[in-house]
Amino acid sequence: MKKTQRQPLRFLVIARTAPGRHPHPMEVAVHPAGAASRVSISVGPHPVNAGGQVTLSAVLDGSRTGLDPLWEKDFDAAELHWAVPYLVRLQAGEDTTDEIVAAYTARHGTAPATIFQARYGV
Repeated sequence: MKKTQRQPLRFLVIARTAPGRHPHPMEVAVHPAGAASRVSISVGPHPVNAGGQVTLSAVLDGSRTGLDPLWEKDFDAAELHWAVPYLVRLQAGEDTTDEIVAAYTARHGTAPATIFQARYGV
């Protein structure tokens, strides 16, 4: 039986902190796909970083109207609270991709980087 290989998912890198102590180096990316959206996070210096992918719903609170408190420190460190309203709407099924790109560009002067990852994790 031939295994079907999934296409890699396209993620927008919406946070990438500078190296250093705290906030520790961190990269946060989102694969915008409505309620099926995923968040990828990588924490720590490249040779020993830890990371994973989770569903967007795991990043939001139980009512899906704000950030889950477990993610508060990471979003603080990455100065990423600006993205929460877009993520809430994305989880609700809206396509906020262009708005996320525009908001990121307004904050940083360039469009967010794009990375590709295989789907993994929960």
